[in-house]
Amino acid sequence: MSKKDLSTQIMWILQKSHRVVMNYLNSLSEGERTASGSFEAWAPKDRLSHITYWRRRTVESLSYISRGQTPPEYPPYEECNRLNFEETKDKSVKMLIHDAENVLEAFPLVLQRFSEEGLRSAGSHPREKEGTLLSYILGNGYVHPVYHITEAYLKLGDLETANRLQDMMVSDMLGLDDSPRSQGAILYDRACFYALSGRPAQALEFLRPALAFRPDLKAWAKEDSDLASIREEPEFFALTNE
Repeated sequence: MSKKDLSTQIMWILQKSHRVVMNYLNSLSEGERTASGSFEAWAPKDRLSHITYWRRRTVESLSYISRGQTPPEYPPYEECNRLNFEETKDKSVKMLIHDAENVLEAFPLVLQRFSEEGLRSAGSHPREKEGTLLSYILGNGYVHPVYHITEAYLKLGDLETANRLQDMMVSDMLGLDDSPRSQGAILYDRACFYALSGRPAQALEFLRPALAFRPDLKAWAKEDSDLASIREEPEFFALTNE
């Protein structure tokens, strides 16, 4: 990534993840793209709607923060996901793509209100006290979309594409946000993917530094269904109980 101002780099990486989403949708048949799903089993267009919801919410929160206001207190995570699904399940894939593009176009308008220092300073988000605005933006705007698409490729049996996207995500994130909190999160997500794809040794290799950066994730790791396949490994027990 070339040396550019931070907001430009953020937009570059958000647009990159949007292309990942669109490449996935375009790889599907027309029937797959337009299929309807359920909340328990999302169709491809439901993944797009979910990704767009969390990006839109990020823009909304940033708008409040830029005016010195506290963002709204939203319902619990799963409730938000269910409400969004119900609101968008009957939308066409064409309309959902249009919504996604509109949200992406809103990011530069709000990013220009923040300095690089403001984006990188811990505690800038009144509801995300320990993190930075940068990690908040990249988490919802880049990591979250790519994670869902790699998960989709994994379910299709395309392990090569899924691994390529995961490696790209780790490289991009570690190069842009060097905060321990962010690095721990991205390495944790990579460990989860390896666990889901049946590669316990690699999962533990990434989980080790992830929990060193983010000891607060140890309790969650014990409950995280993504890591179920390695929960009986002696090293997992040692890492989560140190």
